[in-house]
Amino acid sequence: MKYSNIKKVKEFCQSLDSQPDWREVIKEIDQNSNDFEIDDVRFICDTDIKDILEDELAADEYMLGCFTAWAIADATGWPLALIEAAQKGEQYEAIGEAMTGEHVANLADCLISNDGYGHHFNRYDGNEEELMLGKDIHYHVFDNH
Repeated sequence: MKYSNIKKVKEFCQSLDSQPDWREVIKEIDQNSNDFEIDDVRFICDTDIKDILEDELAADEYMLGCFTAWAIADATGWPLALIEAAQKGEQYEAIGEAMTGEHVANLADCLISNDGYGHHFNRYDGNEEELMLGKDIHYHVFDNH
């Protein structure tokens, strides 16, 4: 890694509340890690973040069913009244179980366009930072401190 990028990583890490060990961050970046966490700070490569989001959403069927009814309706094409009735009956997991991979991808797109990635990956305050080291190295960073 070029000296200018090392300096940029160091300054970036020191600017975060959690101040992750910048040497460990550089090590992970040099190893081409696409998703790693150091000192309560999660780094996710730009090229992989949407797939990681979709995987995490799909892994929690209850959470899928808890999204706002209009977002689920937009993602699935199901009638809004049907979703609202199921949620009123607290059938959140059943809604999530019925969603396909395409529905999850559509819901992820809705989440990204309305709230960005921080809402999902940073439950502490929803904030997101970006670490860009040239045109080929771009990480989304979530300080969960």
